[in-house]
Amino acid sequence: MLVSDSSIEYPLEDIYILKIGTFYLFKDFLISEFNEGVTVDWESVQEILHIAESYYGTNASIAYISNRVHNYSLVPQDWLKFFKARKSINVMAVVSYNSRERSNILLEKMFFKNKIKKFYNLNEAVEWAVSCQRKKKPIKNKSIA
Repeated sequence: MLVSDSSIEYPLEDIYILKIGTFYLFKDFLISEFNEGVTVDWESVQEILHIAESYYGTNASIAYISNRVHNYSLVPQDWLKFFKARKSINVMAVVSYNSRERSNILLEKMFFKNKIKKFYNLNEAVEWAVSCQRKKKPIKNKSIA
């Protein structure tokens, strides 16, 4: 289910439509929907990383939800770079809709040292992420201009 077709009850604060996919920013969590057929590597995620750091701050603790509605490829070596460089991800939820994607989650668990959980329903992933964030009491670290 696409975010645009869902009944997420939390207010959407911003949306970014990039070449690699669509990214939805909420107060304490970010949802990604990568486009069909893209290869997600270190270079391709730089723009959204910059956007997320500008929005949430560099020391914020956020939940990341990967809504895998399309087929795409991940470069495993670059995923390791991503998780080492971005310590702001408190928890990660993966919403998968096919069995191939479910096996990729096992690989990601090797790289991601915080909580990661798979879901088959986007709304359940959102509720889990919000509940984890409330326990953590994240601080939004926006700069004051």
